[in-house]
Amino acid sequence: MSVLKFSGRIVSALIFIFVVNVFAKDSLILCNDNGIVNDRAIGEIEKIGDELKQKTNIAVYLCVKKTINHQKIKDFEKSLLGKMKRPFILLTLAVDDQKVDIYTSNDTKKLVDVDAVLSPFSGTVIPILTSRKGSDKYSAAMLNGYADITDRVANSMGIKLNSSVGNTNRILVNILRVVVYGSFLYFMIMYFRKRYKKKK
Repeated sequence: MSVLKFSGRIVSALIFIFVVNVFAKDSLILCNDNGIVNDRAIGEIEKIGDELKQKTNIAVYLCVKKTINHQKIKDFEKSLLGKMKRPFILLTLAVDDQKVDIYTSNDTKKLVDVDAVLSPFSGTVIPILTSRKGSDKYSAAMLNGYADITDRVANSMGIKLNSSVGNTNRILVNILRVVVYGSFLYFMIMYFRKRYKKKK
């Protein structure tokens, strides 16, 4: 075999390895049953997640299931460990089981306040899931939750994400939260007022 042919094979092999590495991008969407989260939201999530991964090496994964068949959500999340690369954060939603959770590897626990993201009062996920009707609420909740997680990680590491959704979505969530809990408070007041009048 001539030196020229041997060199050509080496170059071809190197090009092949480069192409494989470029296109074998780690998918951050582990599951999205029946397109529960719409394509537009998935596109935004991938853009945000890819930028965070590139800048911090932290992967924020998303898994949205129609059902996990009454399995504990933590057990289901652990079953996905083989599909994730550390350091990672996983946002999971099981629609029919009405379960949502955030699972972190040990090295990302301090980067995001899970309780704050999932708080029914101040969080960015549950208020949308409980206050809106229709399938679009899952897309909105997952995009807002995912963006919240990535922003918190970025802030913890002192970096800025160009693809961040910014404050606009948070303002809308806050307005929605005020409307929902304000309505709840109003109906509670009316209920007790009615009971008080009956007793009187």
